[in-house]
Amino acid sequence: MNRLSRLSLGQRVVLVIGLAAALVVIGEYSTTADSFTGWTGYAPLSVSGSPFVVPGGVAPWVRLLVWLALVAIWVAGSLPLMRSRPATRADAPDPARAKDAPGSPA
Repeated sequence: MNRLSRLSLGQRVVLVIGLAAALVVIGEYSTTADSFTGWTGYAPLSVSGSPFVVPGGVAPWVRLLVWLALVAIWVAGSLPLMRSRPATRADAPDPARAKDAPGSPA
């Protein structure tokens, strides 16, 4: 985790977007792996004429569960990346300088 805390905000955003893109590819592949679409010659390759096969390969509720799981993975992976960094010593207020500030009790 130490390497992730040294990344700038722009690098973190790129990682979050890259994670989302990878999960979209995985989701599209997993939810449409069994679908038969396309054209050969002049006849379409579709299974819409078969009453027992769901177009798209899997049932709609399974697709919903796959996408919900992928969104949960994306959120769980993005939260640690986008969490604000702890204050460094240069950012932390100096207690010795606070005594010299006007209006502070001395």
